[in-house]
Amino acid sequence: MDKEVKEFLDLTRGAKHKINLPGSIEIFLLLEIKFKNNVTASAIASKYHVTIPAVMHKLDDLVSNDYLTKRTCDKDKRKKYYSLTPKAELYLEENRQIIDYKINNLFSYLGPDKDELIRILKRINEMEV
Repeated sequence: MDKEVKEFLDLTRGAKHKINLPGSIEIFLLLEIKFKNNVTASAIASKYHVTIPAVMHKLDDLVSNDYLTKRTCDKDKRKKYYSLTPKAELYLEENRQIIDYKINNLFSYLGPDKDELIRILKRINEMEV
């Protein structure tokens, strides 16, 4: 592991909540929204089989910390669309090395099972929401 990555991980583990840095779930949501801009909470909840309130809670945190913007649908005022802010884009770009490290670390841990995980993730991504 690079020295800078280790130092950053050590620093953010303790300070993450104090300075409102996104955690793993929030990073996952940011990446999901990055690749499918203007997504709704219900679409994310449906795709990953989680409750809408759980997704909304995390999305609202990201909005309040200026990582996401929320826009109301013109035709259905109950529906909200989420997209990344420049702050989130910058965060993802600056932390790409750490995000890649965490993903590679997961794959290393899984060993031969990583191929099965990749196959499942591809199938999930192909699902229509």
